[in-house]
Amino acid sequence: MSFIKIMRSTLLLLFILFFSNNRETAIAQDALSLPEAIIRGLENNYKIRIEKSRTTIATKQNTWGAAGAYPSISLNGAFNNSFDDRLGENNETGLLKGGIALNWTLFNGFAVRIRKDQLAILEEVSAGNAVLVIENTIQAIVLSYHKILLEKERLKVLQQVMQLSKDRYDYIQNRVDMGAGSTYEALQAKNAWLTDKSLFINQEMVFRSSKRELGYLLADPQLMNYDLTDSLNTVDASYSLDALKEKMTAYNQTLKNQYLNLMILQKRTALEQSGRYPSVSLNGGGDYSHYPEALNNSESIKNLSGSYSAYANLSLRYNLFNGNQVNRNIQIAKIEEEIGETQLEDIRHQLSNQLIDLYDLFEVRKELAHIANENLKTAELNLQISTDKYKNGVINSFNFRDVQKTYLQTALSELNAIYQLIASHVDLIRITGGIITEYDTQ
Repeated sequence: MSFIKIMRSTLLLLFILFFSNNRETAIAQDALSLPEAIIRGLENNYKIRIEKSRTTIATKQNTWGAAGAYPSISLNGAFNNSFDDRLGENNETGLLKGGIALNWTLFNGFAVRIRKDQLAILEEVSAGNAVLVIENTIQAIVLSYHKILLEKERLKVLQQVMQLSKDRYDYIQNRVDMGAGSTYEALQAKNAWLTDKSLFINQEMVFRSSKRELGYLLADPQLMNYDLTDSLNTVDASYSLDALKEKMTAYNQTLKNQYLNLMILQKRTALEQSGRYPSVSLNGGGDYSHYPEALNNSESIKNLSGSYSAYANLSLRYNLFNGNQVNRNIQIAKIEEEIGETQLEDIRHQLSNQLIDLYDLFEVRKELAHIANENLKTAELNLQISTDKYKNGVINSFNFRDVQKTYLQTALSELNAIYQLIASHVDLIRITGGIITEYDTQ
């Protein structure tokens, strides 16, 4: 009877474990590698799509027309009609007018060229912002992808510990059924098994949540149906701090964008200085006036069939004095330029400190990952020896449970150390401007 009970509970546990472990794979799953995830993210991520549209807007604005290089040409027309009833006379007057007008600023202190340069730099700034968004997205995808792998490995460890707890409980309960075991010990074993089972069920929820997070980054709500093919492996890389500083100075996108912002401030100073130059404009056009006979009963107007006029004028404007406003604008622009230079220096210093911190953290985490791996090997061996000792009656169930807990914590710590090392590695690549080339998906 006890044997049937054991078989029944074992089959039930196997069914629960199989169903739980395959809840995500119950639906036919497609394989998804990290490069494929990055490609999908670059194509579909919401923030990237928005930034692409903003870059398109900046490109469309970067034209000579927007800078004011071309003339403005306009057509105009009018119909004027009046009726005058004075002294019993009905005088009706009607006039049709049409014309074309041209306005063209030929010279205004090189302001057109400066504005065109500003628009070109703004387009570069927009492209630089897009690169920042792409870098942030790639970093988020890489970390989110490995977070899923981390939670999946945690799930395996918890499942393994839960199975050990169930085997121990079944073993003790079997001894109780045969009159050779302690009911108190069986209750303690059951409590340990149910605790491990609760941890396993909660970890399933965390695993599903991590998948949804990656699905959001890829703008793919169906990501729950994908099976990740990569593995959670430790990072074996070595870096030189001096080489990293050189790369950061040359390729960090935040620094590049700040250089562009400084260039915009410099162009603004030049634009304000253009106010010291004269401006030359061309105004031209033509007009035509016609008095329709049907709308005019005045004898003096009836004989007028229409009139033409054309004009072309050059005008020069030079500001002699406007309350010293031009000089004030130039001085303010130069001060803002100095602020931009200070901000650039500030960002460069911040990034330099951040790089040193990230480098130190990477080296420490690399050593911690190595220690965690050695610790796990020791814990695995201890668990194996303790299992044999427990079966042979050398140690009791409470001692064995302590060994189980130690193994569980050590295994989870080793997984976390690997993930933290990967995160530090990605941070180093990101700050030195190499994350796009590192995860180049063509």
